[in-house]
Amino acid sequence: MPSSQEIIDYYAASKWDYRIYNGSLSNLSMHYGLWDETVHTHRQALLNENRVLAQLCGITRNDYVVDFGCGYGASAVWLASQIGCRIVGITLSKDQVAVAQTFAHRRSVDHLVTFMVMDFHCTTFADSTFDVAMSIESISHSSDKLRVLREAYRILCPGGRIAVADGFFGKSKNALTDREREISQTCFDGVHVPPLPERVEFERWLAEAGFCEIEWRDKTAAILPTAVKAHWLGRVLLPLSMLLGKCGVPVLSLPHMKAFINQYYAFRDGLGVYGLFCAKKPEGVRLSRPQ
Repeated sequence: MPSSQEIIDYYAASKWDYRIYNGSLSNLSMHYGLWDETVHTHRQALLNENRVLAQLCGITRNDYVVDFGCGYGASAVWLASQIGCRIVGITLSKDQVAVAQTFAHRRSVDHLVTFMVMDFHCTTFADSTFDVAMSIESISHSSDKLRVLREAYRILCPGGRIAVADGFFGKSKNALTDREREISQTCFDGVHVPPLPERVEFERWLAEAGFCEIEWRDKTAAILPTAVKAHWLGRVLLPLSMLLGKCGVPVLSLPHMKAFINQYYAFRDGLGVYGLFCAKKPEGVRLSRPQ
């Protein structure tokens, strides 16, 4: 189970990996994005994922949104600039906050967006603060995902929505073959996440946290083009990562490249699924759910 510091260190050490992954020195987005017939580049896929998630949970300019695990702020800045809502992004990394604040200023939305160093397991926000809580490929880093969902429930207003885009086990963890266990562990180790829950397990946690009207949309096919890209990037860079590792250069880590390679097998063969969850905090709830 990765510690908070290990997660911070992972993202700090992976900056160049993701710059190469995105083909840009400035784009540090680390998401798969969603491909469809209108999308022709990874950048477009990333923007499309923001759009689809916003539409799924009905974000409007009147909403107050919290982004759990906001990274370098790309999704938060997109929501502010395209929809006009207020949004707070939280992350464990001071470096990510600094970069995200600069990004928001350059896009002239710093009056709408705030970034803070905070743990999404135990935020300092008051009960019933936000209209929407969102997470794109960040709750997967948590070793106690039910606790994160309960915290989201607490800080959402009655009728508030939660939207989660992430990967999950697509089959029972008890039925995995040895090869499937090897693939999954390689992926987890490379990106510093604990073993993922099964999709049905996460859905059960949403209900246990108090959410209702739970919707699931399978988007595995929509992330496969990015999974293929990461796979081949990992294969090409694997020899270089081995050489750099021997020289003590902390970029293009070997475990990270192996994760890039193996995540494609997981999604291609049904071991993993990627999708969007949307759920609602019931109307009329005045107090936070007991922890």
